[in-house]
Amino acid sequence: MYNPDRLKKPLKRKEGTRRGDGEWEEISWDEAAELFVSEHRRIVDTYGQEAIYNQYASGVTGGNITNRAWGRLLSLMGGYVGWYGSYSTSQITRSMPFMYGARFESNTIADTEHSKLVVYWGDNPVETRMSGGNDMWSALKTRKDHGVRTIVIDPRYSETAVNTADEWIPIRPGTDAALVAAIAYVLIEEDLHDQEFLGKYCIGFDEDHMPEGAPKNASYRAYVEGDGPDGTPKTPEWASDITGIPVQKIRQLAREIGTAKPCAIFQGWGIQRQANGEYGCRAVMVLPLMTGNVGIHGGSNGSREGTLWFPLARLPFENPVTTMIPSFKWTEAIDHGTELTDVKDGVQGRESLESNFKMLVNVAGNISLNQHSDLN
Repeated sequence: MYNPDRLKKPLKRKEGTRRGDGEWEEISWDEAAELFVSEHRRIVDTYGQEAIYNQYASGVTGGNITNRAWGRLLSLMGGYVGWYGSYSTSQITRSMPFMYGARFESNTIADTEHSKLVVYWGDNPVETRMSGGNDMWSALKTRKDHGVRTIVIDPRYSETAVNTADEWIPIRPGTDAALVAAIAYVLIEEDLHDQEFLGKYCIGFDEDHMPEGAPKNASYRAYVEGDGPDGTPKTPEWASDITGIPVQKIRQLAREIGTAKPCAIFQGWGIQRQANGEYGCRAVMVLPLMTGNVGIHGGSNGSREGTLWFPLARLPFENPVTTMIPSFKWTEAIDHGTELTDVKDGVQGRESLESNFKMLVNVAGNISLNQHSDLN
């Protein structure tokens, strides 16, 4: 806040310079406001309302003063194309309702004082949750004060593995679903799964609990036991070659998860930050369901650790433009927006965008330099 280099006035690119030259000149607040309004009016008159995009940026997306204030202003000026999803959690946010019917918070790390076993699956709260609900403190305290056995499954020997884990299990990146399938195989083979819970609350686990009209051997159990279309039993031997984890270690992990109740399994967001990542994150959610650890103290739903939410009154507004794009597609919407469609690119609210983006309102975010992939 008190840095002498902090910007105190609006800056405008110097006339005659190109974007990226880094040549700026100070202008007054009145001039900045006039510039914004005149350019907004010119763009809307020329290209239409959908040429305006209110930019996604982590850290301010839910801000009442930042994002919502600008959303309200732009809505009063005719509206803008919105976004859905996020760079952090797009695939798990989209896929979790297919597992549970909705997206809901898991147990907090503080609740693991009731657990018999905690598994941080690609989750690293000691580094990534240094702020926000005392999760780092809770993770350290659970291990130190309550002696809860803790396992970290992660390609990295992370700070969480160093500071909280009784055991670190390195895994080949992107092979989480294979490890889950092998654990499920052992749980079924040794009758360590909670069939009563599965039969009462779950659809799709076995052939006796499938939706009407489902093809034969389309259940998860059929897939695991090799009765599904691929005909491959998901044994620890099969998974060991894929994951790089020894066979006996997979069996030991399965037995621990199957016999420790309550068991909390928390997955980090890295699992779903890759192509087809939704399958990995959905797979991890299978284990709390198979062991009946959902909805109890010391358990979890297999997503990331939950937090305590304190609701605030939100600045109200309604965007007249209902068109939305996935948060990651904005670069394409600048370059060839009218080619983006609902089926091919996930456009919502219409079959295709009516205009390329001509104005991005980027508030308190640096997404174009520090988050987006393929920045060149």
